Amino acid sequence: MRQATEGRAVYFRDQFEGTSGAGVIGLSSAVNVQLLIPGVDITIIADQFATETTSDGAAGHFGILSERTNADTKKLSRWTHDSFEWYHQLYMSEESNSAGVLRLFGYQLWSSKRPAPFHSKFDYTFRELSKKELQRLPGNHTYGWAQDSLMVECRRYLPWLLKKFKDKGGKIVRRRLNNINEIGESYDVIVNCTGLGSRTLFNDKMMVPIRGHTIRAKAPWIKHFYIGGNGDTYIYPGQDNVVLGGTRQRGEECLKKDQKYFDDIIDRCCTLVPSLKHADIEKLWVGLRPWRSTVRLEMEVISINDRRLPVVHNYGHGSDGVCLSWGCGVDAAHLVKEQLGQTGAQQTLSKL
Repeated sequence: MRQATEGRAVYFRDQFEGTSGAGVIGLSSAVNVQLLIPGVDITIIADQFATETTSDGAAGHFGILSERTNADTKKLSRWTHDSFEWYHQLYMSEESNSAGVLRLFGYQLWSSKRPAPFHSKFDYTFRELSKKELQRLPGNHTYGWAQDSLMVECRRYLPWLLKKFKDKGGKIVRRRLNNINEIGESYDVIVNCTGLGSRTLFNDKMMVPIRGHTIRAKAPWIKHFYIGGNGDTYIYPGQDNVVLGGTRQRGEECLKKDQKYFDDIIDRCCTLVPSLKHADIEKLWVGLRPWRSTVRLEMEVISINDRRLPVVHNYGHGSDGVCLSWGCGVDAAHLVKEQLGQTGAQQTLSKL
């Protein structure tokens, strides 16, 4: 391979320590609040946006990893379903291309049988592969799935979502915070989508970085996706290039692009699909997934200078951010509306 209007102010922030920005969780929350509460005054404060964010590095295939040790599976299933339906509506619309949402068929290949994921109930197609089908696919796999689902390319989706937010009067401020007290007296509700930043801003010791590496390559002949090994080897064709991955390095935070990890990804992906040997490498990427044993989506009241300040937390999605973002954004918006109602703001429920 070759190398706007009057209303109560709401504050949003989506930050990683070291690589921060308005990612898919923060933007989804902000747009959902606009849909639910017309006229609300929203400011997104972040030090990185769009292609600067970790969300931009995500491949964007719609699939959730049920690795959480203390998860509410009913909530995870509902958030996943609601997100899929949102992306499906985008895929069926005239904005599919600009929003980066496409339909993608492919194969997940395993060494042993495993339970079907949450999204299997509402994927366009999800079924077990027959022995004959497995024999005609690369590798020596004894079990696998055929899946017809969605791909959400964040390098297109995030700018599209940010434009939607700004077109409805949303404001953005490029700024990095070191303490929540810096802005606590300026807003009626804070929506905390800080990811790993919650370790510092809200003293959350449950947050764990999981480092990931991906490669973007030019391989237009790849039409289907492939997932192999334990799920860490994957090949996802998009509109502009193919994403090759990856790694899941728990607790690692160094963002240096160590070539040995990319060489290993190339070797694994070429074993799965040998023709990738002739692909041209376009970009190497490394980022930190903000993982938590449970997604934190709840309301908390903090005190800043004897003032009661509601905080709606929405973070800890790890590598499942794309799959959960819209469903979690809907729930976060309802928590915001509830808190604004308690502060006396006169708002009207919009049609969703």
